[in-house]
Amino acid sequence: SSGINAEYGISTMIGSTDIPDWCHVEAGTPCDFTTAPSSEALCKLQAKSPIVHAHKITSPVLLLLGAKDLRVPPSQGLSLHRLLRARGVESEVRWYPEDCHPLKSVA
Repeated sequence: SSGINAEYGISTMIGSTDIPDWCHVEAGTPCDFTTAPSSEALCKLQAKSPIVHAHKITSPVLLLLGAKDLRVPPSQGLSLHRLLRARGVESEVRWYPEDCHPLKSVA
């Protein structure tokens, strides 16, 4: 399987994405940027994250990541890659240093 700009953990992405409101909408948590997310909100964000299903991945994975992606920070895909490798799942990262979210240089 393959992933383009793989979003891995909504709770860890919220502070570095250009669309933090999307994270809150996905998790059903209040979108209030005047305070830090509560412990309850962080738990909900984590529960809605793909990370909770990562243990089910057994087939090889190809991740295509744009280094300049502000929507889904590339650290998300790199974290998934590390987790898969640690679990013995074949995983490859293709890094596009000049691309952002759309990965326009991928042919």
